[in-house]
Amino acid sequence: MAVSLEEVVEKVKKGEKLDGEELTGAFLAKAVLEGASMRRCDLEGANLEGARLARANMKGASLREAYLAGADMRDVNLDNADLEGANLERANLVGANLARANLEGAKLTGATLARAKLTHAQLDSANLGGADLSGANLANADLVEAYLGGAKLLACDLSGASLSSAALEEADFTDANLSGANMEDVRAENARFLSANLRKVDFRAANLSGAQFNGADLRGASLEGSRIDNAVFHGAKVAGLTGTGEEIVGLIVEWLDTSVEGDGSGRVVGAVAQALLLGITPPKAPETRYFGKGDVLKNATLEFGEGASVEIDSRFEECEIIIHNGTQLIVGPHGILHGCKISGNGNITVFGQFYEKSSPAIIGAKRILVSNGGVLVGSVEQPTERTVFAFEPGSKLRLSVSKSRHER
Repeated sequence: MAVSLEEVVEKVKKGEKLDGEELTGAFLAKAVLEGASMRRCDLEGANLEGARLARANMKGASLREAYLAGADMRDVNLDNADLEGANLERANLVGANLARANLEGAKLTGATLARAKLTHAQLDSANLGGADLSGANLANADLVEAYLGGAKLLACDLSGASLSSAALEEADFTDANLSGANMEDVRAENARFLSANLRKVDFRAANLSGAQFNGADLRGASLEGSRIDNAVFHGAKVAGLTGTGEEIVGLIVEWLDTSVEGDGSGRVVGAVAQALLLGITPPKAPETRYFGKGDVLKNATLEFGEGASVEIDSRFEECEIIIHNGTQLIVGPHGILHGCKISGNGNITVFGQFYEKSSPAIIGAKRILVSNGGVLVGSVEQPTERTVFAFEPGSKLRLSVSKSRHER
């Protein structure tokens, strides 16, 4: 005999357990079942839309094909539960325990799973589009062919997880731990991996076009056969990285950290940095110059040829600097350029300070990056093809930009 909604709610009110109850196909929409004991309960195909299940114990329960859209499931215990094909759209699962749960093919679009426990969970082919998994633990979870487009996975633990062939377009993995994860053949266009732990991640044949890897730890990872067109890798740690092995369009990288310890001591820039990501032999730089701390240079004119690598960690006053195509000019953390002028179509990276005296102070630069803590006060006259700008959070700017004089 089928149990009615009223009977179920009444039992919960009285503190009675529903462990092992047969509730297949039950209509329990908006039922108040907070804190209920429903271990091993059979709720296959049940309607629990908008139900209040916060802190309920549903360990080992069957919720296959159940309808839980908009349900309040905060801190619910679904350890080893079967939710295959269940509809959990917009459900609130903050702090829920879904360890070892079967969520194969489940719909979790727009669901909130912040701080949820999903270790060893089966989420293959699940739809998590736009879901919030910030701070969740998905270590060793199975997300093969899952959809996570636009999902928030900030500071999420995905270590050892399998995401092969998953769709991750515009997902945010900032500060996430994906060490040892299998991300072969993922589609992660415009995804964010800022400061993420990507050590030994398998990105083979992945589409990472437009993805951001600023400050990410890619030591020991593989990009073999992956697409990284227009991806950004400023400051990524790349010791032991396997490059793509393919030509790339629009790759954006000012510098990489090649040190084994990832402590910034092995910084490389420009063409050498790009070669590391591509897995090709880096070209020999025709010129390398370093102006160290404590040096002061005044009223000098300096010119650096194509492909030169120049780092200024000293003080330059009212100097004229000419840079050519491929030149990487770095103002180091201790560098100060006061009243100087830079002209030419090279690339400029500012970790230190740059202050102009006469306008424009920078003419024709191909790319200008100002890092966290860097200072740029001045005006830029762009070349005809336009300067590419990149300003990291924490940079300090007072900047005016004008067109090429040939366009005026």
